[in-house]
Amino acid sequence: MAKHYQPSAVLRDNAKGFLNGKYGMTVGSTFLYLGLYWALSQIATGVSAFFEGIFIRSNLVNMSATLVLEFIQLIISAVLTIVLGVVSMGMSYYYLKIGVGQRPRVSDVFYAFREDFKKSFTASFYVNILLILSILPAQIVFDIYRNTKDTKYIVYMIPCVIVGLVLYIFFDISLKMTYYIMADFPEYSAWDAVKASWNKMNGNRMRLFGLMLSLLPYYILGILSFGVGLFWVFPFAQESYVQFYLDLMNPKVVTGEWERTV
Repeated sequence: MAKHYQPSAVLRDNAKGFLNGKYGMTVGSTFLYLGLYWALSQIATGVSAFFEGIFIRSNLVNMSATLVLEFIQLIISAVLTIVLGVVSMGMSYYYLKIGVGQRPRVSDVFYAFREDFKKSFTASFYVNILLILSILPAQIVFDIYRNTKDTKYIVYMIPCVIVGLVLYIFFDISLKMTYYIMADFPEYSAWDAVKASWNKMNGNRMRLFGLMLSLLPYYILGILSFGVGLFWVFPFAQESYVQFYLDLMNPKVVTGEWERTV
């Protein structure tokens, strides 16, 4: 039977409906999320500065030493991104509860740390390693240009940026349902959730891309409000993605019934 999915406008309206009267606590959870992000970023910056200090004190300022230092900083950045993915898993659980009519708790932000950190970390690794690898060539070429000042690397960087951006968007869309699936199906392994997200997004990538584009004006308005509006835009965007997930898992069939499949 044919399946009918809700358009982006309906998903956004559904998100507004579920968030009605709950913006106070969602803004609070956003503050907590950003606080965790800031704390982890500060730790990563401190570790990076520590290694940089070692190189400076050792008078290692040649090209090889610079590349080694940048490689270390890249590893630190990758670990930070993966750990932040674990935090995002908690946020996915938080907004999924709102989307199914349950009342979330502040502690739900730490859901992934509380329930199964190893599985959540593994899932974040699978999701983010592809995103990191997609933009890695452009980063490497840029670092070489920054150290050599050879303008020919700018020519190399342009295709790397274009291809990297396309791959990044493709992988991000393909794996965006992973955290929701893990929260919805705790019996799934990290790899099972990744595969389920990839498979469910077959034929639905453009739908999610369209939803993401439809949210851009809200982000622009949030930025124009000196960033204050983003504390309301972020929950709205997250709940819109939850509504997309629920619609994806329960598409309306021609009989008017609802069917859930993975």
